[in-house]
Amino acid sequence: MHQGWPPLLAAIAAMLALRGLGMALAWRLPPGHPAITWATAVSEAALAAWVVLALLSPGPWPIPARLAGVAAALIAFFATGQRLLPGMAAGLAAIWLAGQLLG
Repeated sequence: MHQGWPPLLAAIAAMLALRGLGMALAWRLPPGHPAITWATAVSEAALAAWVVLALLSPGPWPIPARLAGVAAALIAFFATGQRLLPGMAAGLAAIWLAGQLLG
């Protein structure tokens, strides 16, 4: 596995775990409850930090692959009604594909 994937996958897993915890509590708490809002904000912030790190730091992916990932993620994010998971999946797939094509 490429050295840049494990930290990014760990961040995604943490985000999904916090979102899952929020969903598990949702049947007891109203959607606007501070605990639900906090879990959502923390999970998205953790993932955003890893995305920024992957984009800006010197790392395993060439710049064109990173830019392709950003473009694909934004297109998927807005095309799916601003849903985070499809945007992330499209971005990761684009980075992987562009990385394969660029060598």
